[in-house]
Amino acid sequence: MRCGRVDSYGGRTRQLTTEASTAVSQTRRIVSSRRRSTARPVTIEDAIVMNTPVVDTHAHTWSDQFNGDYAETMERAWAAGLMAVVEVGTDSETSLRALTLAQADERIHAVAGLHPHSAKRLKEERDALRLLLERGEFVAVGEIGLDFYRNLATREEQYEALRWQLDLARDFSLPIVIHARNADEQCFQELSKWVRRVGRYLGAERELGMLHCFAGDINLARRYVELGFLISVPSTVTYTNNTRLREVARLLSLDAMLVETDCPMLPPAPHRSKRNEPAYVVLAVQEMAQLRCCRPEEIAAATTANAKRLFGFATLS
Repeated sequence: MRCGRVDSYGGRTRQLTTEASTAVSQTRRIVSSRRRSTARPVTIEDAIVMNTPVVDTHAHTWSDQFNGDYAETMERAWAAGLMAVVEVGTDSETSLRALTLAQADERIHAVAGLHPHSAKRLKEERDALRLLLERGEFVAVGEIGLDFYRNLATREEQYEALRWQLDLARDFSLPIVIHARNADEQCFQELSKWVRRVGRYLGAERELGMLHCFAGDINLARRYVELGFLISVPSTVTYTNNTRLREVARLLSLDAMLVETDCPMLPPAPHRSKRNEPAYVVLAVQEMAQLRCCRPEEIAAATTANAKRLFGFATLS
């Protein structure tokens, strides 16, 4: 395999709403039932086991798709070598689900935000999201951004939701998790304006956020890195026809990259058309190592260090 040149970039206590309280109770029951589940043995199918810790920086195991085997799913993740999983909400209810999972396991970290698909609900979500973040238990705001592919909210609604949540992240001194689909340049320009206004508010050595499930080209990736963001490579890097992402994975500096599954969506090639899960992030690590002609442990070490720095859990072993 030809190896290319790579870049070298150097609370206040309040009572939850009835709806939120119900969501907490429901999620806790799910967690409890998942813990008791022993339906089948734990195996790591088609995945290497990493000797170097790995972080899945974007997962949705709060999804109902994991209700029947959540405990086994997470056992596979830890057995595969994961040290942490970042659970990302898409609205106040699912952000609360993510938090409940994090409260049950210190290796899980929660992110709260309103997905662009639901941007039209911003008015009814504002208070709930701010109330959640005031708890001080979330590691980022997300996933937020622009999605001009499905257009489930108008562009105006998406811009309004994005701008409000960018300011929310600044208010709480948290990084952001960005979703951008069919809106590469529009999202970059919006974030550029925001960065010029707020600066590197998390400190000179810490990035402002991550581009989740990056779908742009290498030039856009480099522009985002210069702006102060990390690029997250999803498990679809295992698809040989995903040439643009594979070029990013091959050429971008390792200190600018993260890895993720976006589970239960976007399964890697060996499991295409099936449910994705955190353990499969090691397949992305393995594929990136092959593309870069290096050992998987190098990819794992670099992306884990980046995740620790971004999300502020550097004290974890």
